Amino acid sequence: MHLSLMIWPIVALLAFFGFRVLTGNGVIAQAIRTARAMNTAMAAYRIGDYDTALQKAEGLKGTSTTAEYCFFRGSILHHLGRFDEAEASLRQGLPLEEDPRQKALVYNSLASVLMDQRRFPEAIAFFENAGRAWPGRGSNQSGIAEVWLRQGRELPEALEHARQAVDIDRRATGMKKEALDSRLGEDLVIMAWAVAANSGDVREVESLLSEAFPLCGTKTRPVLAQIHYHAGKAYEALRITQKTREHFRQAIEADPKGNFARLVRGAL
Repeated sequence: MHLSLMIWPIVALLAFFGFRVLTGNGVIAQAIRTARAMNTAMAAYRIGDYDTALQKAEGLKGTSTTAEYCFFRGSILHHLGRFDEAEASLRQGLPLEEDPRQKALVYNSLASVLMDQRRFPEAIAFFENAGRAWPGRGSNQSGIAEVWLRQGRELPEALEHARQAVDIDRRATGMKKEALDSRLGEDLVIMAWAVAANSGDVREVESLLSEAFPLCGTKTRPVLAQIHYHAGKAYEALRITQKTREHFRQAIEADPKGNFARLVRGAL
């Protein structure tokens, strides 16, 4: 999961508690505790400490259930491999969400959970919903490409969706450069996998990967594990065993408790 998926609801969650400070009766201390807990949760997420992130997220609920709380909790449960609980939390928050872009992120996260459960038709439907809610976000197209690639079918369609994702996110604006770069990097790695599965063009695959890795950086372990896993899948499609194993190994090392380490272990 991309870090930007986490940033939007966190900002909204802090805004919610900030509103309570302004309209409540001297609850500034609570807002400070909330901000600290949120920072701790994000720091834990970045290093792949999902148990701590979940513990801090649960402490944010207070007396009301918000869309932002449901999203953050569902996203962390997904990383922990607790798919049924993750799906339930994300679905609970979906009707509470009013902002189209944030709703797109919930659709996207639900689609990812469903994809990991091998509920592929449902996953595609939710990625399509995400694309309608936020057409300027290429990751929705990358998600559809990955659904086809994981099944090893509709490979030309997967490549077309991957190319669309890259085209969209190369033109994307309105967010911090770090977030936009990382989003594009993730798209490029999916496209590398799609190219490998279609034409087997080693030179193009390695060109895409060479562009992708510097864009994603190394600060957030779940993202690093994700791109290594997808790079490994690209080399697996090319039948280059040594590089496949190397990227899979790095995916596990980057985030041993996360989704992509589980996917690698399941493939070995």
